[in-house]
Amino acid sequence: MNSHFKKCQFTCLLITSLTLVLIVTSTFVLANGKGHHPEKKMSEHMQSMMAAKEGVPEEYQIMERTPVLPDEDSLQLGSKLFLQNCSVCHGEKGNGKGPAAAALKTPPANFLDIKHSATYGPGDKYWIIGNGTGSTGMPAFTQFTPVQRWNLVNHILQLQQGAQ
Repeated sequence: MNSHFKKCQFTCLLITSLTLVLIVTSTFVLANGKGHHPEKKMSEHMQSMMAAKEGVPEEYQIMERTPVLPDEDSLQLGSKLFLQNCSVCHGEKGNGKGPAAAALKTPPANFLDIKHSATYGPGDKYWIIGNGTGSTGMPAFTQFTPVQRWNLVNHILQLQQGAQ
């Protein structure tokens, strides 16, 4: 009876271990856009976006709102910075169709595409503005103060609200 009990324990442990391996493998495959449905594979552009997001430190990824109130002053300052520094790629309206956009390997973000732009939360946007990304070609705007970066994020979020 004792050996039968040990065999059952071993079998249960083996089944549990295999189940965990399958879950972990499935999660990894789905997260990387590689399933058995080739038509659902992530586009090269989305792969670049996900690679950029992976480069954002976790403490920024979890920020769901800006610490700078999106009041009239913040939005005006963010708009001014956006027009002077970002619109050449992202377009004056934030639609990703600035004059330099066509020359870029990875198209700039279209902030008016809510589903697409939702890949990055406020903290991600803040970090990317200051640090840039290697995978999408977004330059680092190191000259901006933290408040200026948050003003830009507030402006970008306002653009998105106007698109809904």
